[in-house]
Amino acid sequence: MKLAICDDEKQIRDIIAETVRTVSDSIEIEFYSNAGGVMSDDFDADILLLDIQMPGTDGMTAARQLRKNGKKTVIVFVTAVEEQVYNAFDVGAFNFIVKPFKNNRLQEVLTGAVEQAKKQKYIDKTLSENEAEKNTIQSITVKTGGKTQRVILSEIAYAEVFDRRIVLHMADKDGTLISYYGKISDLARITGKNFFRVHRAYIINLAYVRSYDSKLVRIGDFDVPVARGKYQELVKAYLSYHTRREGL
Repeated sequence: MKLAICDDEKQIRDIIAETVRTVSDSIEIEFYSNAGGVMSDDFDADILLLDIQMPGTDGMTAARQLRKNGKKTVIVFVTAVEEQVYNAFDVGAFNFIVKPFKNNRLQEVLTGAVEQAKKQKYIDKTLSENEAEKNTIQSITVKTGGKTQRVILSEIAYAEVFDRRIVLHMADKDGTLISYYGKISDLARITGKNFFRVHRAYIINLAYVRSYDSKLVRIGDFDVPVARGKYQELVKAYLSYHTRREGL
């Protein structure tokens, strides 16, 4: 996690940095003596301690530009006059601290800002994954038996390579098989995170796993081999699938 301190007074920057290190010694700290760097497109701190009154561009103006740049940085305003923070809501500021600092207040606000930044990272990650999920390919079109056929990926129980063809074992009650010429590596790239390549010749749909061990995965009434060295990855993939499915 990265935290930036923007204040024209070095003493204030040092005091804040010292308190940050009592909150967490793993936080990367950046220092700015003016607002120029904060308003840059390259600014990427998770938390920003921002002085409102500074020579040149003031902190409130810098915060507005930061938001215009699309940054979701957790902002904590630093001010000598409490009334100056009345406009803080305009830029979605998290909190403020008043100079001279009371150490317990500064530590309390910084601790809260760190927790808020962690929440923001989680939200951003979740939104990104949801967007990726929406953009995931839902079906493929294959040529089989002299015709072109659309196959819904979620209806594939598992796929295997047999005699230079890919055989899709469908999850319907009839156990339909669909075979076509293709590369299983190409199929693996488009099936998404609900599938796992458990062996160089097999891809399984995690939704249809009944049981597994270090040698075999049970898909419906069929056993699919687990390649040596793939078991730990399989366990992680399966647990991850169920975490997503249960919304945990």
